[in-house]
Order: sequence, then C-alpha cells, then structure tokens
Amino acid sequence: MNSLFDPIKVFLEKRENESSFISEERKEILLHFANEIRKLKLDQNYFEMIFVCTHNSRRSQVAQMFAFVCAEYLGLSGIGSYSGGTEVTSFHPNSVQALVKIGFKIEKEEEAENNPRYRVSYKENFLPIAAYSKLYSDSANPRGKFIAVMVCSSADEACPFVPGAGARISLPYSDPKEFDDTPQVIEKYLETCETIARELLFVMDHV
Repeated sequence: MNSLFDPIKVFLEKRENESSFISEERKEILLHFANEIRKLKLDQNYFEMIFVCTHNSRRSQVAQMFAFVCAEYLGLSGIGSYSGGTEVTSFHPNSVQALVKIGFKIEKEEEAENNPRYRVSYKENFLPIAAYSKLYSDSANPRGKFIAVMVCSSADEACPFVPGAGARISLPYSDPKEFDDTPQVIEKYLETCETIARELLFVMDHV
C-alpha cells in the first residue's frame, strides 16, 4: 500500500482510467519512453530523467513531480526525477497553486532574487523535493545516463542534443501560460496536470 497523500491518490485513480484519451501516435512515443526506462532499470536497477522546458517554470516542474507520484502509485522503485530549463526564471505560482489543489503540500523555503525555492511533499514521512527554476545542466541534476524529456517545443528545437543524456524523448505539452491572467487560469493549469499525469501513468505502467 503506497503512502501518497489521499487527494493525490484519488487524482491518479481518475487519470488511470483515461488512457483512451491518449492518441495512438502519442502512445507510441510514451511506449518508447517506457522502453528507455526499462533498459536503464535492467542495466543499473534505477532510472533518472530530466524534464526540460525553456523556463523550467510550468510543464517541466509539473512533470518532475508527477513522475515521482506515478511511480509511487504503481509501485515502481528506483526513480530519480529532475527538471531544468534552457533559461532560469521561477517555479510559476500558478503551477504551484495547481499542484496544491491536487493535494501536494508545498512550502516556500526562501525568497531568492525572484526565484524562490519550495519544498514539495507528496507522501508522509518522506524528504520533500527541492523545487526552483534551474538550467537542465545545473549541478543539482544528474550528469549522465539519464533520459532527457523535452516537454516544450521551443526547448525541443533549442536542444537537439542534451549532453550526458542516454536517451532523448520529445514529449511537448501545450503551455498553460497563455491563460495567465484569465478567468480560466487554474482550470487550464489543472488540465495540464491531468494530461501530464495521465501520460506518465501510462509510461510507468508499461515499464
């Protein structure tokens, strides 16, 4: 029995029944991703991935968190999930708010030149994840044998080669940024969370 916070479990239970929402073309990419994870687990019994987006602000941060919880939900051990950008900005407050609504516990650790650090928890009695915007090459991230997952098209184009990556997956998502300062803002950020969680559950379920 996993120890995820109950609201996160409920959220994932709903996503688990939505694999029909994923197109066949997308499933091919996700199965390739699962195969790369499987190869790493066979080789070294653990797997690491860096989710890369331009600003490391929205999609890459969300994907990093959901990789952890999807693996936990399915009982998949040995995961290391990280995120980074081609530029440093900040972990966007709307991303933080959406994750909190889903059931993550997030505390602001410190203000730091418009790039605050947060502590993100998703289960009891577990060291929180340090979350802040950083380059994908930041020293906090793995240096080699990781899977680089490009979650926005601009980072995908800007980084045709990611140094140290053992595999590179192009998995772009729509940017919820376009709904900032609109009445639908949190609804759209939650939709992004749902899409990412749905697809990462599919990946982890096929490892």
